[in-house]
Amino acid sequence: MLIGLITFCFRAQATTDSALPGKGVIVRLGTSDWIEDRFQTEIINMGLERLGYKTAPLVGVAYPALYTAVANGDLDIAPVFGEPGHNEFYKNAGGAKKLEKVGLLFPLMQGYQIDKKTADKYGITNLQQFQDPKIAQLFDSDGDGKADLVGCDPGWSCELEMEHHFDAYKLRDTVEINQGNYTALIADALTRYKQGEPFFSYVYSPFWLGQVLKVGQDVIWLEVPFTASNIKNLTAKDTSVNGKNLGMVQGKYRVIANQKFLAKNPSAKHFLELVKIPYKDMIRESYRIKNGEDKPQDIRRHAEEWVKQNQDLFEGWLAQINQTSNQLGKQPSSVENNINSQRLKRLNILLNPFELYTIPLDKWITATINFLVDHFRPFFQSLRIPISWVLTEIRGLLLTIPPLISLLLISLMTWKIAGQGVGIYSLLALTLIGFVGLWEAAMVSLALVITAVIFCIIIGIPLGVACARSDRFEQVFRPLLDAMQTLPTFVYLVPVVMLFGIGEVPGVIATIIYALPPLIRFTNLGIRQVSTEVVEAAYAFGSTPRQILWEVQIPLAIPTILAGVNQTVLFALGMSVIASMIAVPGLGLTVLQGVGRLDVGMAAVGGLGIVLLAILLDRITQAIGKANS
Repeated sequence: MLIGLITFCFRAQATTDSALPGKGVIVRLGTSDWIEDRFQTEIINMGLERLGYKTAPLVGVAYPALYTAVANGDLDIAPVFGEPGHNEFYKNAGGAKKLEKVGLLFPLMQGYQIDKKTADKYGITNLQQFQDPKIAQLFDSDGDGKADLVGCDPGWSCELEMEHHFDAYKLRDTVEINQGNYTALIADALTRYKQGEPFFSYVYSPFWLGQVLKVGQDVIWLEVPFTASNIKNLTAKDTSVNGKNLGMVQGKYRVIANQKFLAKNPSAKHFLELVKIPYKDMIRESYRIKNGEDKPQDIRRHAEEWVKQNQDLFEGWLAQINQTSNQLGKQPSSVENNINSQRLKRLNILLNPFELYTIPLDKWITATINFLVDHFRPFFQSLRIPISWVLTEIRGLLLTIPPLISLLLISLMTWKIAGQGVGIYSLLALTLIGFVGLWEAAMVSLALVITAVIFCIIIGIPLGVACARSDRFEQVFRPLLDAMQTLPTFVYLVPVVMLFGIGEVPGVIATIIYALPPLIRFTNLGIRQVSTEVVEAAYAFGSTPRQILWEVQIPLAIPTILAGVNQTVLFALGMSVIASMIAVPGLGLTVLQGVGRLDVGMAAVGGLGIVLLAILLDRITQAIGKANS
């Protein structure tokens, strides 16, 4: 019976019109990992379906990899081409030999924005004014004396443009770019703005930020003194809006498609050339996504609503493709088909009852985080102080000592702790790291790992002892450990950013959360494995519970605890790439930049640095554990 119902559903949804231009052709659409791109992709998907094409499930992937997939024929269409900003991706993926740019979906606008309150008070209108240290310090959020500019994802064209601007406008000494996941960085900047701090960010539009901070009311666009770009042959006309030079090319969003697919499917190409979505509709959609309607089914529903609201426009696109044919898959209008539609809807509900109601757990979590941010963010900010102090001291020490002396000291220390073989490996590994230009990044990553491990030890060992001494506490605490270890790391990056901000210290906090559970579990296990006969003998000789813990259980559990430290060290180093998404420098940022730019060499070198450090730290901690066993 179930097979019969499912078969009926599929038959009811299938078209019987063999005259449709896309009949029998499967089209594979791709979208980026930028969730807003899914909206125009779904609209195009719906149009292709109406033309008879069978659309495969949407594939979401980062821009560079997406362009490569379309060029190689793994995907057919991707409505995500930002021109000219994505020209480098286009060129690297094969360019005009494999790809074709089609249509004009909507215009793009980008540049630098600051809050209007600060701009009016200090008369700031131009980016070049940030050469003045006094102006720059107004936007300093981490206390280093430089303005903190919210940058964009490593690999995006805007990253290269900003780097070019910093040299052209001589801003290196007064401004620094916070790189990482743009959405996370903006969330932190908005949180600080709501608390009265200045706002300074790269801004791309259409984006939901335009609904939250309105130009002329909350923020202003900064002008630049002249057009300077790493994109060749740009003029002030290309970077200006309404006579205001914003410094970055004001482009357009288009469709990128595989050349061979378009050659075989002229009807699809014609449709892609016709699709245009109003700029304001894209901002509105981005805002809806930001407010929690961000699941694939939500965006599909938004696209269906847009098509319904713009029915004449949408039907006009389809009608132009084949004006001589009246068979473009129009929606059935007869009474019989309406009845079949109702029956189909009831059957779909029967087979998928979850469509009737969805528990808004995501909205509850968001509301909770927002409550904590609004009422307790100063408390969470205060937790940064000890971590910041420890990190600053360790990083300062590692970066102050000349590289050659550091290399020799670390190698000798490793030789003493782990033996001759590991000492020689340490010397060779660190030398290689230095000669590939990653010494400073490696020392920053090492400082982050050491700081995270210190606080993991301070927090983890007492919690492990508490779990070992109380079965009830362990039962209550175990689900939290399970969640900390299995929850995708990207999930808790956003609350960490909203509560603690961005940069190195929040990165250490995220690393502590990720790397803490192994140490707690190993400490618990080590103490529980201490022989009961030994404990009973200690009690028989009159030892107190405290004496048993410190003089019997912990000494005997040290090898197991150190094994936990070993795992915590490796977890912390493995977190470095993820933490780089919230503007944490080091080897992780090098890997993220390489991936974002599709620069295999940069990503591989950064990854090699992480591997070499991981092996070194693993051998050292293992040696310490063996020495205490």
